[in-house]
Amino acid sequence: MTTPRRPAPAASPAPAFAPDAAHVTDHLLVSGVRKSFGATEVLKGVDLTVAQGRTTAIVGASGSGKTTLLRLIAGFEAPDAGSVALDGVEVAGPSAWLPAHKRSIGYVAQDGALFPHLSVGQNIEFGLPVRGRAAASRVAELLEMVSMDPAYAKRRPSQLSGGQQQRVALARALARQPELMLLDEPFSALDAGLRVATRRAVSKTLSDAGVTTILVTHDQAEALSFADQVAVMRDGRLAQIGSPFVVYTRPSDRATAEFLGDAVILEAWMEGSLALCSLGGIPVRRPSVQGRVHLMLRPEQIRIAEGGNIHGRVVDTDYFGPETTVRIQLAPIAVDPSEPVDPHQPVGGEVISIRHWNAMLARPGTQLSLKVVGEGVVFPWDG
Repeated sequence: MTTPRRPAPAASPAPAFAPDAAHVTDHLLVSGVRKSFGATEVLKGVDLTVAQGRTTAIVGASGSGKTTLLRLIAGFEAPDAGSVALDGVEVAGPSAWLPAHKRSIGYVAQDGALFPHLSVGQNIEFGLPVRGRAAASRVAELLEMVSMDPAYAKRRPSQLSGGQQQRVALARALARQPELMLLDEPFSALDAGLRVATRRAVSKTLSDAGVTTILVTHDQAEALSFADQVAVMRDGRLAQIGSPFVVYTRPSDRATAEFLGDAVILEAWMEGSLALCSLGGIPVRRPSVQGRVHLMLRPEQIRIAEGGNIHGRVVDTDYFGPETTVRIQLAPIAVDPSEPVDPHQPVGGEVISIRHWNAMLARPGTQLSLKVVGEGVVFPWDG
């Protein structure tokens, strides 16, 4: 086969992986769980393991089954099949059922669900087994744990910001000293700036307390930044489970790749460990298929570079402040008319999206040189 005329960019070093962590105990084990509501099967055989003291984010589109899975772990719903075990003890299954209030689980809903007629302190006391001075002291301790002044104990929820209300809800959930914390889209109602600050505060609080945590969210960035482990849910199943780095850079399929973030998808021809496409020869680690494939790169892997061997013209841009999304039409690849036509020869001309910090450098019509860094991921060709 004739390789593309465009020189292949040099392969970048393979990304380094952290060594395996010391063995940790599995805190939660979900095995083969199924759940239907009427004729609709919502969970279709879900398996999930969460290690002691770690944080897992379950991310998926609306209707994927993630909240049903959380409610089943909490004990608000019973599985139709499969089982749930906490610290090796089955709490839900064919021959076991432990009610929600006996599972040592904390639960924070999307709206915090604070009692509006009670003060902040009384809301937190609601989850305490003690009253009087001991309760007041514990309330103050819990407010400090969620980075709030104990003086807030006298206020009503209506006097707090959305982020403060969620911190109070977390403090109330922590009052019972749960071994497992479940967070059901707790930041989604907050504005962008407050959401990030609240997420960081909650993450630090739970990490310092050593509480095993499961976050349910539809926000991909939130899942990737919050958790040690990300579980991507689609159509009642877990499509992929892994570290944030792995699920983002090595998605298991095209749907997962496109759900987790912007993706550049190109037609390519896989030969050995190189995917030949309009960007040249892109290295692929342990490709599972050969021949015609879809190649995936993240936009940040394609960079503007003076003297780069890939060329294109800026079509248009979207300015977002810190960065600009730049859509570029790749230049056609020259073909020697004296050689036989190669059906696998890339032709160029595709429109791709990249990101760049300098909006002035990428005005429509500008001719740019590009380079690719890192490895690509390939998926089987589906037309």
